[in-house]
Amino acid sequence: MPFLMTACGTDSTLLDTDALPQVDETVDGTMGAPGTGWCDALGYLETKLSSADEGTTGEQYVLENKDVVGATLFVPGGGSYPDAESMIAAIKEAVDECSADADQGDYGEATSEPISGLPDGAVGFTFTSKSSNPVEVGSIAFAETEDGRLVGVGVTHSGSGEASVKVADLLSTALERAADVNGKS
Repeated sequence: MPFLMTACGTDSTLLDTDALPQVDETVDGTMGAPGTGWCDALGYLETKLSSADEGTTGEQYVLENKDVVGATLFVPGGGSYPDAESMIAAIKEAVDECSADADQGDYGEATSEPISGLPDGAVGFTFTSKSSNPVEVGSIAFAETEDGRLVGVGVTHSGSGEASVKVADLLSTALERAADVNGKS
């Protein structure tokens, strides 16, 4: 489930809202990008990454069709996450843990699949929960920005059909705009 909190401002946004379908609601995305769905280990990790160092910022949008789209800019620092590379390694481990749990039936009928076609060094996954009613599909991707931060983007879609935006497109936009985004202080 995406985290929905009260919005707080940034100097610029990671996503181009003019390129999104009709937005019904804007919410704070500092706890992580939507798309994790049933992957508890990744949801928990995103919360930990959000507090790795000061400056995490993001936004989420609930679209008219109820898809949730968002982006988060994580700031590495201290402890277990001194750089974006360590954050990406932790993300891969969390997804592996969720996949193993799903294979054991811990999440009902659920799958995770890697996303291809992302920029070099980026990782992304599509999570599907057929046990949800309606079926929920979430896609999420992460990449290191030019200045060493980590950007995460995602979209959660419920029901038939496909999500109204592609996570690869969200990642491209967020990477282009990340340099102009100042984190909270």
